[in-house]
Amino acid sequence: MDKIVINIIQKLKNKFPIFGINKIRELTRLIFEISKKEKIDFNNIINQIDETNYEKVKNLLLKRRYPQTYNIVPKDSFYLPDINISQKEQANLNLKDFYPKKVYYTNEVINSELYNRVKILYPKAIFTEIQSLKQFQKENKFSIYEYNRRKENLFLINEKYDFFKPCPCTKNVHCCNYSILNIGYGCLYECSYCFLQGYQNVAGIIFPCNIDEFLDINKIKPLNNNLFDLPRVGSGEFTDSLLFDDITLFSNNIVKFFKENQNIFFEFKTKSTNINNLLKLGGSRNIVISWSVNSEEMIEQNEYCTPKLEERLLAAKQCVQAGFSVGFHFDPVIFYSDWKQGYKKTVNMIFDFIDGKYIKWISIGSLRMPATLKKVIENRFSENEILDEELLLAYDGKLRYESTKRIEIYKYLSEQIKFHNSSIVVYLCMEDSNVWNLSKFKK
Repeated sequence: MDKIVINIIQKLKNKFPIFGINKIRELTRLIFEISKKEKIDFNNIINQIDETNYEKVKNLLLKRRYPQTYNIVPKDSFYLPDINISQKEQANLNLKDFYPKKVYYTNEVINSELYNRVKILYPKAIFTEIQSLKQFQKENKFSIYEYNRRKENLFLINEKYDFFKPCPCTKNVHCCNYSILNIGYGCLYECSYCFLQGYQNVAGIIFPCNIDEFLDINKIKPLNNNLFDLPRVGSGEFTDSLLFDDITLFSNNIVKFFKENQNIFFEFKTKSTNINNLLKLGGSRNIVISWSVNSEEMIEQNEYCTPKLEERLLAAKQCVQAGFSVGFHFDPVIFYSDWKQGYKKTVNMIFDFIDGKYIKWISIGSLRMPATLKKVIENRFSENEILDEELLLAYDGKLRYESTKRIEIYKYLSEQIKFHNSSIVVYLCMEDSNVWNLSKFKK
């Protein structure tokens, strides 16, 4: 446990000897967060407490920690888990060229093009046959520490079940009927908010070697979509769509397939500038290369090891010139003191680089996360500031900004986008119908 946390617990026990373990835990959490957010020594906070009644002490601290929402949301909206911080679990933010130390493979992939390409690309890697990925998981422990070392391991398998499926929307949100083509699992980027760090349970990057088996129009049955003139299929849910494309060459067959099936939109979601293969292939307007974007400040503070905003937009411009359409995803929008100016600048930069007629869609989604991810972020990114804001337990069990703040974000960004091009489809990601309506978005 972190030394500061231990000291807070001990000081609270000395000051409030009759408080039980759970009460001390909640107060420790509040004091830890206030100290971090206000950049003040925790002793000063404790010394300022004159109350001895637990509920009064807790409410005093809640009001200080959540000044904007304390009086307008139920008290159970404030998520106060215990604190278990270990310096050993800090993320490694020094991205080097991907060169796995170990390559694990199943027997069924040894005749695949991808397996043989990996053998040539990484001659120094140790290749080990495994019975199955599932069996490997049973026999090997997994923790944040192993997640931090995922770049050392590559798994080559044949996918049997999860290549194509509807987007796993959160319960009770308004669904945009997006469908996912799963082209891999795991990422090299280190984004402080990434859900994979709390979701992934394999210490490595996973490439399916049989993706061509699923590029079959009889297997791809996209959902109808009332936001767009064509149904949408995309990749990038569990990995960056293009980050590994120079290794996998998946874009070769994907682009070819969707050029022949122009009644479907296909989207490559990415933060990468790894577009050389796409430029050689040439595009079609139903194939959309979409970049996740943020304000430059938030990219620098939270999207470690990723290309800068200008680099992403230059790649988008090159893709348009090669015949592709493009899209952009403001997701997650992160609230901070100068958020309006930061995101306005990003919108302006997009339209400086790209003619709006080539932009198929722009989505907006505010910062949100499963509640359990909070402790993972604290361990991997101890200096983060995204957790200092007022993130509340919402209807879906996720931590979110209070709804009026989210609506303000959506209205503002939509107005900035529509100022440049009023015909672009702008939609919300992972939001309920009430927020869609109050934000004045068409469903």
